[in-house]
Amino acid sequence: MTDAHNVSTANAPLYTINNPESVIEVYLDLDNDVVRELKCLNYNRCKEYTYPINEYLERYSHHPAGEAIKAELDAVHA
Repeated sequence: MTDAHNVSTANAPLYTINNPESVIEVYLDLDNDVVRELKCLNYNRCKEYTYPINEYLERYSHHPAGEAIKAELDAVHA
């Protein structure tokens, strides 16, 4: 899905959310200290959302996507 889009990170998504009307891929960009979400709706409508890492964890720490970001940060800093 990400090949046709300009995503700032070349890594595979850390988490993918499959909703009935959309797919959201979550990326961790350590170079810029941000989390990027690529949200694609039907008819190839996509938008990228960028959050500071701390803000993303505050909002989504209870969600599996937030847990995936936290686990990756723990692994990098271990």
